[in-house]
Formats: sequence, C-alpha cells, structure tokens
Amino acid sequence: MGRRRSPDRAVAAEERFRLLRVQRFSSDTEKALWHGRSRNTRVAKVLVYMAAIRMPDRPGLPLTPNPGVTCKGAEQQFFSASGENQAAHLLPGQILIDNTYPWLFLQGEPARLLQNEFAYVDPIHANYNAADRVAERNGMVDTFADACRAVLTSAGEAETDVSNAYHRVWVPGALAAIAAAEHELRSEPLPPPLVYGTSPEDYGMILNLEERSEAMNDEDTWNNFEQLSMLDYYRAAFDEAPSEIEPRAIVSALNTMVN
Repeated sequence: MGRRRSPDRAVAAEERFRLLRVQRFSSDTEKALWHGRSRNTRVAKVLVYMAAIRMPDRPGLPLTPNPGVTCKGAEQQFFSASGENQAAHLLPGQILIDNTYPWLFLQGEPARLLQNEFAYVDPIHANYNAADRVAERNGMVDTFADACRAVLTSAGEAETDVSNAYHRVWVPGALAAIAAAEHELRSEPLPPPLVYGTSPEDYGMILNLEERSEAMNDEDTWNNFEQLSMLDYYRAAFDEAPSEIEPRAIVSALNTMVN
C-alpha cells in the first residue's frame, strides 16, 4: 500500500500536535469508547454532507437520480503513528458516489471540510486498528455506504432523513458488524475463561489463574483477547448518539454549508 496523502496541511499539523504531542492520560477503556464515539460522530457529519449534496441548485457535480454509493479503503490521512501505535481512521472507509469522490459534488469550504473527514485518524495501539478491520470486513464498510445512500436517495426533510439513516441504517448495521466480528474472533485462540471456586475452601478464588496467565503470554492469543474486548467497548459507544445527529444541529450545519 502506498503512502496515504494528507488533504490539508494546516489541519494535519493541528491534528499531529493534538493527538501525538499532547498526552491523553486515559485508560484503554476510555480510549476504546472515545474511538468508537468519534467514529459515530464522523459518520453523522458525513451523513449531513450527503444531505447537502442532494440539495437542488448547489454548486458542484450533478447528482444522478439513483446514485451508486460504495465504500473502499482509506486513501488519505493527516499523519502517521509510530512504535506500537497505528493511525486508525475514524471513518470505516472512503465513500464514492458513482465512483467519484463525494467532495466533488460540493465546492469551496464545504468541499474541503468533507474531504478532511476522510483523513482524520486516531494514533492508538495496533490492536484497535485490527479490531476496526475485523468489524469493517464483517459489514461496517457496507453499512456506511448504505447509510450514505439512504440520505442521498430520500426525499423527506433533511433532518429526518439524516436521523433515519443514522439510527435505522448505521446503528443496527454497525452493531451487527461488531457482533459478526466478535464471532470471528471467538473462533481464534483465546485465553480460557476464569474459573472461580465454589467450595467453602476456595470460594471466590480463581482456580485457573496459572493456565490463563500462560495463555496470555502467547502474543496472538493476547491480541485476539484484546481486540475482542475493544469490540465490546465499540458496542458501548452506541449508548449515546452524537450531538451532530440532533435536528437542530443538522439544520444549522446545512445552513452553514449553503449560506
């Protein structure tokens, strides 16, 4: 894979400083939740841009009556990570509308900002990126495309169509992808579940601690276990909908794009 380009040098510098130089003192749980919630926020923002693209008389390429929407691997990112970390993209992939980059259907600042959405990354441990990839190949990529298509081909009020695409397409599809990813990982080597004593002599004690610790020493087994845990936190990230999906926020964002 070739080096992915950055679409905006100024934003890239800001993101590099914010995420690589500024230390985030947070637990792995908080990082996983933050990564999952950030993905949902970016998806919500892209769905709003889809509503802008379908607007009549907007500048940019014309939109066909029944546009084909696909999602492929990311092509750009603001920066790379180092060491055990990888720059994990927040969006599941690069959306194309009729095999064309979506920002070409807009002009000016909205086009630039939409292009930037596909370059945002999070510098986190490689296992987060691995967990992302398992979910993506189990349906999250297709779900992202389906949600974008739902907005582009709907004809209702923008705030309703965007909200429906998020709640009725993205959320159930992404959760199904996470469940499928968990099923895939459970077929791989994992440490044995904890076994607790039940007799008066060993009640509450972990009886297989040595066996479990030995299994954890295997790198592949540990990675599978960690990725499985991350997927569980990604699911928990759906407990709160992003503020960007609220009707007022959608209307406000669209007004900013067209005025």
